[in-house]
This record gives sequence, C-alpha cells and structure tokens, in this order.
Amino acid sequence: MTQGERLAAELRRAWDGDPWHGPSVRAVLTRLTASQAAHRRARGSHTPWELVRHLRLWVEVPLRRFDDPAATATEAENFSPPSVLTDAQWHADVDALGDAVEQLAQRVQALPDATLDAPVGDRGYNHAFMLDGVVQHLAYHGGQIALLARPKEEVANLLAPAPVFPLSAIVLAELARRFVYDVRLNVPAVPGWLLIVAGAALAIWANNHFVIRRTPAVPWRAPREIVRDGPYRFTRNPMYLGFLLIMAGLGVVRQNPYYLALLPITWAFLHWGVVLREEPFLLRKFGASYQRLLDSTRRWI
Repeated sequence: MTQGERLAAELRRAWDGDPWHGPSVRAVLTRLTASQAAHRRARGSHTPWELVRHLRLWVEVPLRRFDDPAATATEAENFSPPSVLTDAQWHADVDALGDAVEQLAQRVQALPDATLDAPVGDRGYNHAFMLDGVVQHLAYHGGQIALLARPKEEVANLLAPAPVFPLSAIVLAELARRFVYDVRLNVPAVPGWLLIVAGAALAIWANNHFVIRRTPAVPWRAPREIVRDGPYRFTRNPMYLGFLLIMAGLGVVRQNPYYLALLPITWAFLHWGVVLREEPFLLRKFGASYQRLLDSTRRWI
C-alpha cells in the first residue's frame, strides 16, 4: 500500500468507516435532525451544524493547497451558520462534507510518495502531515458533535434539591427568633451535638457508598445504579434522615425552638417534594432492582 492509498483509506474510514475510536463522523451525523443540529448547548459554543460546515471547509482547504500552498480560509467562512434551517439543507450540508472527503481521498490516493513528502509551501510541514491532520480533525469534531448531540439526561422531577428544604428551614428559624419573637429553649447542648454528629455521620456514610459505586448522588444527575450497601440496608433515604438529625441538633445547640417547630414541615417537604417523586422515577429506570430495595427496606425508619 502506498502512502497515498493509506491516507485515502484513513479519510474514508474517519468519514464513513469503522475507526478505532468509535463511530464515524457520518454515523454520528445521521442521528441528528436539522433542529438538533442547529441547537446551541451554551452561549458561545458552536452548534453541530456549524461544526459540519467547519469540517467541510477544512477538508476543502487542504485540497486547494495541492494547487496553491497559500490557500486558506477567511474568518467569515470558519464556523459559518447555515442560511436556512431545514432538513433538506441539513442533509445537503452533510452530503457536501462527505463529497469533499471523497474528493480529497481520490486526489490523495493517486499521489506519489514524493509529492506527499514535499512541503506545503513555506508552512513547515509536508502534505502527508497535513492529511493526517485532516483525519484527526474529523475524529476530534466527530466526537465533539456526538457529545453535543447526546440527549439530555433524565432526572427525577423534584420540587427542589433535597438540601434546599433543611437549609431554608434553618434560615427561617434564625430569622423568626431575630425578627418575630425571641424565645429560647432551656436544655443542655450535649444532646444537640450528638444529633449533629449522628446526622453528619449518617449522611457522609451514605454518600461514601455512592462514591464507591461511582454513581452520582447529586439531584441534578441521575444515578447509574442502585446503592443497597451501608445505611441503605436499613433506610432508603439515609442522607435525608441525616439532614433532619442535623437540623434537630442545631435547634438544641442554638436553643432555638423554631428549628424543632419547622422539623415536621421540613420532613413533609422532603417526603412529598423529593422522596415520593424520586421513587417512581427510580422504579422506571431500574425496574426489578429498585423494586427489591422497596420491598426490603423502609422509606425512613
């Protein structure tokens, strides 16, 4: 196999073959509709459609450099948006990228090694290096498009993240004593500290089992598996139970009865706003595995 044949094969493989790094660029693009391709994930980022037009440009520019080493692209050409956002235009731009790759592959395939080893004008690299760069560029942006096109992860429809409720109750308890009525408990602080330590230990113990399992514990990301070890052998919501213990302990330590008055309200928000919304979601996601946890473990205590 000549060097030209190798490079042509690499170009075709990157576009519509079976590259070692994952799906080809074309395989990734066929997953997208025009609407998905035009969607911008974040301010300042490029859409998949703009990346396709960018890839096409930087397949065509190396092709031009065989005849004119000084050929380059203007700023306006780079990452240019499409003129219309229709399915027909999206398919046309994808096909145009494929045509450009094939045109470059055909040109390269017939080139002798001497031409490929020759420098590209005064750019400091030869034609073979430039073409390897095209293959790498296709792979890089193909992976980027695959990430941008990934569907948004489904998470439980919570009223709010669980820590919001105890934290809000703590703030309300402090404000109530300061601005409503300054009432104080007359109890030793030691039981309060014991509750805080127990609650923190329970929450940390539970979270550590998420870390061990390499599954997210934060509410804005969906867990990848069910945790049934550690405190989850006894309660399905040890972290939330830990929050409540900490809140009760703070009320005792701070001698603030508003903490204790807000405790059942906080539990109610956690129960109906978080737990009863999480359970159907987890049952849909994990099926029988989560049902076994429901059958074998209490929701609270």
